[in-house]
Amino acid sequence: MFLVIFVLLFLTGSVFGNHWTYNDEGEWSNLCQTGKSQSPIALTRSIAILKEFHPFSMHGYGQSTTALLQNNGHSAEVRLQNIEAPTVHGGGLPGTYQLDHLHFHWQSEHTMNNYRFPLELHLVHFEQKHRNLSEAVKHPHGVAVLGVLFDLSLDDDEDFQPLLEIIDNLKETVGEPRHLKDVFSAKSFLPRDKGGFYRYQGSLTTPGCNEGVIWTVFTNTLPISPKQVKIFEAMQTEEKTALTKNYRSLQALNDRTVYLRVSPMRSSATSLELSVMLLGLSVLYSKLC
Repeated sequence: MFLVIFVLLFLTGSVFGNHWTYNDEGEWSNLCQTGKSQSPIALTRSIAILKEFHPFSMHGYGQSTTALLQNNGHSAEVRLQNIEAPTVHGGGLPGTYQLDHLHFHWQSEHTMNNYRFPLELHLVHFEQKHRNLSEAVKHPHGVAVLGVLFDLSLDDDEDFQPLLEIIDNLKETVGEPRHLKDVFSAKSFLPRDKGGFYRYQGSLTTPGCNEGVIWTVFTNTLPISPKQVKIFEAMQTEEKTALTKNYRSLQALNDRTVYLRVSPMRSSATSLELSVMLLGLSVLYSKLC
């Protein structure tokens, strides 16, 4: 009887499907070990090819709405409520993508120029032609993730405060969503300058590490204080242990191409890069005219 119950639980994913940790990456599913397009990766200018993309067209991210926040045992996850889901297209994306949820990693999963940031936000989207995220991950380019990096500031970030109050209250409670007391706007968690970003083809960073995910990691950051980061680090797993590490190790680039769109141009581009960018902009302008 025990064997039958175990087999049923295994087939439904209840034994190993949701039971994984960041300390046992070597035991993650097969694709996580053998895939050639895995995420996250180390992002540096030396590996990137400069490329000019059309600007992103983002709709609905500025809506103020209610939201549910939960500790899912691996991250702090936010889902918007009672609005039409925000969508994004342009920016080199092959379709229109709908926001599914937001979640955080402390410290950052991607590194940039050999620096690991204290926090990384993932805005996970699925292509609208698919019914949902679970269906979209089965298809190439079905999922697009916008990655936002946070750098340390001496002062608290005000936009974070309502979120952190709830996180602090549910840090020991896994899988029980709570309504945010204040309205939530996804736009507050995007860089004001979204023009600069790295782009590459990768995967989910959690089991089963599905590949075919379009990654956009913005080069411009948002602020967060050390005190605010510590609130994330106090979250607990299902086993009631501190979730002090919830980022996957860096993965091999293999033969993938990484693109870089530079912004702001004045402070972050060399003279050669500026010439290339200005040439690209002039060609784009002539086509539009």
